Amino acid sequence: MKAEVKSKLNPEDRVELQNVIPLETPFLLYVDPSSACNFRCQFCPTGHIDLIRNSDYKRSLMALGLFEKLIDGLTEFSQPLKVMRMNKIGEPLLNKQLPAMIAMAKDSGRVQHIDLATNGALFTEELLTRMISAGLDRLNISLEGINEEQYLQHAKVKIDFPEFVRKIKWLYANKGDCEVTIKVPGNYLTPDQQREFYETFGEYCDRIFVESIAPIWPEFDIEKRSGFEVNTDQGQYQQVLEEKSVCSYLFYAMAVNADGTISACCPDWDQKLVIGDLRQQTLKQIWNSEKMQELRVLHLEGQRKTNPVCRDCGHIKHAQVDNIDRYKEMLLKKLNAGR
Repeated sequence: MKAEVKSKLNPEDRVELQNVIPLETPFLLYVDPSSACNFRCQFCPTGHIDLIRNSDYKRSLMALGLFEKLIDGLTEFSQPLKVMRMNKIGEPLLNKQLPAMIAMAKDSGRVQHIDLATNGALFTEELLTRMISAGLDRLNISLEGINEEQYLQHAKVKIDFPEFVRKIKWLYANKGDCEVTIKVPGNYLTPDQQREFYETFGEYCDRIFVESIAPIWPEFDIEKRSGFEVNTDQGQYQQVLEEKSVCSYLFYAMAVNADGTISACCPDWDQKLVIGDLRQQTLKQIWNSEKMQELRVLHLEGQRKTNPVCRDCGHIKHAQVDNIDRYKEMLLKKLNAGR
């Protein structure tokens, strides 16, 4: 098997956050080209119409002009972004301007690495060629099973699975310098099916991994909605679980929604944790805003559970690999000194 069995994370390369907070420039910026999705995955909030109708979730496509404003705003930061991740809650390939957005970000010189996650259902050779030529550094492909029956059961869509596999083989043969990763929720698969997953795709990607379904979305009961039990022994990336009181995301990342509003973190699927609006402010203003600072201080003071969105969010425990809890007092002094 050519592929390395490894998640999309690179824990060996991570900076120790306590040594660099507060950051003048965020390390990571999520950008949602499309908040709409063509799948109805049962472990995701967008897969449940009844939930969406009673939430603040908005289906939209990001306009190219708004994305250009975002890129222009990066010049205000002292350093380039380490990573622009072009997905949040929707399927990014639904936005036909995606290749142009990738090219704009790459050509700006203000983004070191560009990646995105996709279900891959909209792959065409032309679209893949355009994204790779634009400068995409990594393409993360999320599978919803290893056959058509599983896709219908878990994502509520019909796909031609042999044709899907053929497109991934073509992608790998024509990927150039773009890294290709493929992952699937292990909850869907028997041990034999996991072996089949590795045998089917292991020769046609750079990384391959079996993840665990995890409660990463706030105000979303994933066990009730998906029908799968959450693994209490390991996290989404098979890491050891540990209790944490501080969300590390707030200190190195933020998320631009498709409509231009900006959430404090990626899991904010129904935009209840909006801290600014790109249509009215710059990215730097929002990164250093009082709203963002108040949220950071709230976590450092041990008051996370007083925020209705942060209170029961499982992302901190199940998906984040950084732990800055032991440095709360030191970081609080540093943040307050700069206010």
